[in-house]
Amino acid sequence: MSASDLPDELWARVLELGAASAALGFRDLCCLAIASRRLRRLSLHPALWSGLLSRDFPSQSQPSSFPSSSSQQQQPDPKSLYRTKFERHKLRMAEARRRAVYEAEGRVVACRRRLTELEESMCAEGDRIKATAQELDSLERV
Repeated sequence: MSASDLPDELWARVLELGAASAALGFRDLCCLAIASRRLRRLSLHPALWSGLLSRDFPSQSQPSSFPSSSSQQQQPDPKSLYRTKFERHKLRMAEARRRAVYEAEGRVVACRRRLTELEESMCAEGDRIKATAQELDSLERV
């Protein structure tokens, strides 16, 4: 008996358990969907994506407390909702990385500015030391 001989109900249960236990993530379900038509059909089940949605975006996936029948009809399927939330999350993460890079670049510029100030101060101090040494040398001659 091969894996392809297993009934759809068993495959659906395997996918449900995998998604519920965090053994399967959204990437895994997408990879399964491109493996075969059968797995694509099974991986599109709304319960799988609802579980992933509540697991990966727990604070954002709270349903409204009084859903009306019209709002349920307009509600996108869980996979589309997951895709939308994931894209938003990806954009927020990219923006956070971009902000972190800008902040780091700002700190580098500030450090370079401070380094330049210290180098100038060191040169001025070196000139004062030379002047003091020359003055001391001339005082010793007298």
